[in-house]
Amino acid sequence: MKDDDWEIDADVYTEGSGGSDNEDDLVDEVASVVCVGACLFLMTVMSKEGLFIERGPYQNHYLTDRSFVNYVVESDEHCHNLLRMNVECFRRFMNIFKESGTLKDTIHCNVDEQVAIFLHTVAHNLRNRCMKVYCRRSGETISRYFNKVLRAILSMVDQFIIPPSSETPTQIAENPRWYPYFKDCIGAIDGTHIPAKVPAEIKKRFISRKGHPTQNVLAACNFDMKFTFVLAGWEGSASDSRILGDAIADDFGITRHPGKFYLADAGFPLLSNFITPYRVTRYHLSEQRGRAPRTKKELFNYRHSSARNVIERAFGVLKKRFPILTCEQMYAYGRQVDIVMACCAVHNFLLGVMPNDVYIAEVDREVAEVEGRRARRRRRREAPDEDDSEAEERESAPRLGRTADAREGNQIREQICSDMWNDYGAAD
Repeated sequence: MKDDDWEIDADVYTEGSGGSDNEDDLVDEVASVVCVGACLFLMTVMSKEGLFIERGPYQNHYLTDRSFVNYVVESDEHCHNLLRMNVECFRRFMNIFKESGTLKDTIHCNVDEQVAIFLHTVAHNLRNRCMKVYCRRSGETISRYFNKVLRAILSMVDQFIIPPSSETPTQIAENPRWYPYFKDCIGAIDGTHIPAKVPAEIKKRFISRKGHPTQNVLAACNFDMKFTFVLAGWEGSASDSRILGDAIADDFGITRHPGKFYLADAGFPLLSNFITPYRVTRYHLSEQRGRAPRTKKELFNYRHSSARNVIERAFGVLKKRFPILTCEQMYAYGRQVDIVMACCAVHNFLLGVMPNDVYIAEVDREVAEVEGRRARRRRRREAPDEDDSEAEERESAPRLGRTADAREGNQIREQICSDMWNDYGAAD
């Protein structure tokens, strides 16, 4: 064969090489299809034979779709631990918003999940970044439904926080230590401090006596521990008496029935509708335990304290249920105020359907311990047998007689004190 023939054959071989590449690609595609088919067949066989283990539900993302709500309603224990209410209470709470139309199901989130997101957040003080991990939703979605439920609760706050009636409370009428002396009492009033996060330029105004920024919340409650009035948003540096003055002056402020009064502590002014204890004279409950009162003012202060103690218990249960009120929040200040109001509303609802909640017993024990510490500190500051009646009169005298309302309040207190002491002496 000539050399030219070799060159021609080589050229022909080179030109036909492209066809081999196409054949290789086709073979690869066929092989891939066969492999996928074999895998699917193998998985089918293993599943039928019980050799294939299916993936179980996520245990650490329990808010995915409706799995959180399904988990909540499995038992009262789950529901109470996560949302601070039992299953029946949770369903009744949801129905309030469904029936009123303030909350509606959406394509992505039903009313029960919307409410669960809000309750779970305030019950555990969870940040948005944590909730979006639990829910497997965007932070915007969590924020939107949290605010939606918050607005719904605030729009119905008048249905949850109801002013007191003018009738004598059952707890007063059935307690011989309080009746008939406090027959005109319709509740107790006090202030509590909630940690606050505010801009640096106004932070100084919110610094409380403990050196931290707070909002001072004034609230009144009845003897069922339900709040009948809540005024939130005042700076932590504001005094209780100043906030009370605002609550009285406001047209939509605290309810005052003629001839009726609230029990208040010594930080408030003595008025006809707000009866305070005698100053300097022993006051706290634990100071009287184990010893008989020596004077009529000690007796009055002891019984006044035992009745007014209900507001401290109410605050304790509120904060125990909703730890978001015990820590600095990451919301705008206006939103922090709204959260306080909403938590008070939910607190009232819960007491109506869960009057024997475990938090009440826990708070009662803690309040008793606090009272004991107060008494020990006070005894260290004062001589145990000191006759402080004259000191009390000197201290309280400048505060009396300023207004006709203050003089009337003093007359009411003196009459109660005298009646109480006369009956106490007669019983002995």
